[in-house]
Parts: sequence; C-alpha cells; structure tokens
Amino acid sequence: LEVGIAYTDPVCDGEVFQRACKRAIEGGITPVDVFEGIRRLRSVILGIPTLRRETPESDSGQDGYQTVTRQARMTRIPIYLTSYFAPIYKIGLEKFVTAAKSVGVSGLIIPDLMLEEQQSLRRLTDKYGLSLIQFATVYSTKARLKEIIQASTGLPAPVYAGRQAGFIYCISLPGVTGDNKLALSEVEGLLKLLKSLTDKKVYVGFGIQNRDEVQKILEMGADGVIVGSAIAGMYEGNLDNPSKSLPKISQFINSLKEVTIKEDI
Repeated sequence: LEVGIAYTDPVCDGEVFQRACKRAIEGGITPVDVFEGIRRLRSVILGIPTLRRETPESDSGQDGYQTVTRQARMTRIPIYLTSYFAPIYKIGLEKFVTAAKSVGVSGLIIPDLMLEEQQSLRRLTDKYGLSLIQFATVYSTKARLKEIIQASTGLPAPVYAGRQAGFIYCISLPGVTGDNKLALSEVEGLLKLLKSLTDKKVYVGFGIQNRDEVQKILEMGADGVIVGSAIAGMYEGNLDNPSKSLPKISQFINSLKEVTIKEDI
C-alpha cells in the first residue's frame, strides 16, 4: 500500500495527482495528518508507537510531534510513504524518519531525490529499519543499475517474517505518473536486465491503466505492479460524494488482483 504526502510542485506526477495534491493542500492536509492516517491504517499493529498532534498543553518541545503507544494486533502488509524531499527537509530528516517508523511505515519513496544525494537520509533509514526505494528507468545504463541495486534496501527480519519489504521501482515510461505512453517492449528489456543483475524484487509503475497491462508486465517477469493514477481518477469522478466511487474502485482493484501473482504476504 502506498500513501502520499501532498506537495505544491509534484514534478514527477501527472495531472490526476497534481489535482489531488492541490485539493489536499487547499483542504489543510499536512504531513501530520498523513502520519495519523497511516496510524489508523496500522491500528491492528501491536505496540507500534504512533504520531499525533501535540496539544497546546503539552510541553514535549517537539514542534507539534510526539509519540504514543497503541495496543493492537500485528499485520504484515507493507505501507510505503511517498513524499517529495522538500517536506522531509522542512520537518527534519531524523524527525521525519522516526515519525514514519513510529506509525508503521515500511519504506520511503522519494521521487525527486537522486542517488548521489541520499547519503544522509539513507543513514537514517538504515538506522531505523526503513526501506529507501530506488528508481530504475529504461534510460538507466547497466553501470547505473548496479549502483541502484547496491543502494536498494529491504526491511530486516523479523518484522515481515523474513521477507524484504524493499523493492526496486521500475519506471515504465519516459514521462510522469498517469501518462498513457506505456512502452512494453522497453519495459521488458529493462526487466530482463535487472533480473540478470539481482534477485531483489522489481515492481513496475507509471502509466499502468488496466488489467491487461498488469498481466503483460507480470508475464515479463515483474514481481509486482504499481497502479495509482487510474484509481485516483476514479475517486476524482465523485468528489461531491467520494463513497460512491468505492464500489468501482474495489471492482477495478479486484480485477487487477485476479491476474497478479498470488503470494501469502
């Protein structure tokens, strides 16, 4: 599951997510609200500290952030938090990482943070046991892919019963999220090259719109497929009454799951 923090300049996202970011920001949604939403999603996790707004009476001195512990049950579904780097930098790298860890985030996806600029953040994600997801594109050279693979991290056992929560994010097209420019032949070549270099999980995202595309990408050897804009577009169709979109979204997701590789995570 991927959850995103809205940003004013989402340079890697297409029109659907740009509008979603605009609505969220205009609606007053902050990173703290996103952390709280993840905490609620993780409400079945046993003893995971959770982040909430600091009350005016509190004197914790953490600029609006403090942690509390909730009692609940364990779940093994990874949750990835997507954010552009500016909100992370504004909050503070360590404060952001510890907040993410405290609510049960499995890994971070930061689309505008280059490999060469990740050292400080990677030290913290390694320290606190979060995956820092790396991107590979059809333009990545073999040498560059080796660097990406080397930097790719997975979540250590036993949090997910020994399974790595990390993966390599394979960008399927030369564009932004939601673009309808999927070039399956190029994706297939990239997947073959990646799979020849690593046994790490490789998920494909950007511009994937339907069940047939999901099935073809999985048949090419991908370990998973990331679909976001297609779902957000369905939600956008009923903004006055978002609950009306849920049956359509549920049906769409179930149709995708019918062709995915079924594993007990």
